[in-house]
Amino acid sequence: MSFTPRTIETRIASMTLAGPGFIIQRFREGTRIDLPGFQENREARFALANGVTCVMLSIIPKDMDFDVNVTNVDHFAPERGQDTLSAVAVVVADNMAEMVSKLYFSYFPQVFRTKVTDNEEEARAWLEVQMVELAQSQEGQGFPA
Repeated sequence: MSFTPRTIETRIASMTLAGPGFIIQRFREGTRIDLPGFQENREARFALANGVTCVMLSIIPKDMDFDVNVTNVDHFAPERGQDTLSAVAVVVADNMAEMVSKLYFSYFPQVFRTKVTDNEEEARAWLEVQMVELAQSQEGQGFPA
C-alpha cells in the first residue's frame, strides 16, 4: 500500500502527515505561538489524522515568540478519551522553549506519552519506538501497525 504525505499550512506552522499515524508540527520562525494558532493546528491535526490515533513530532525553532496564555490551557483536554494522540515529542532549540514545554507537561499531565528534547533524530527515534510498542499493545484498536 503506498502512502502520500499531506501538509496543511496554518498561520503558525506546517502540519504534515509524514507517514501512517505520524504527524509533524513544524512551527515557523518569525511567527508567534498563540491560542488561535494552537486551535488552528489542532484542527489541521484532526483533518490529517482522519480519525486514526497518531504520534506527533512538534518542532519549535530557536527564539520562538509565544503568548504566555498558551501555557495556561490544557490544549489536549477537549479530546481526552478519544485516543487522538498516543505520543508527542517536542523538539526545542533553546532553553526557554525547553523550560516552557517541560513546565506545560508538568502542569497538564497527559494520557499520552510525552518527551521534550533538543535533538530531532532522538525525538523521531523515540516516536518510532512508541508506535511499535503501542501497536503491539493496542492491536486491533485502530492504531496503525
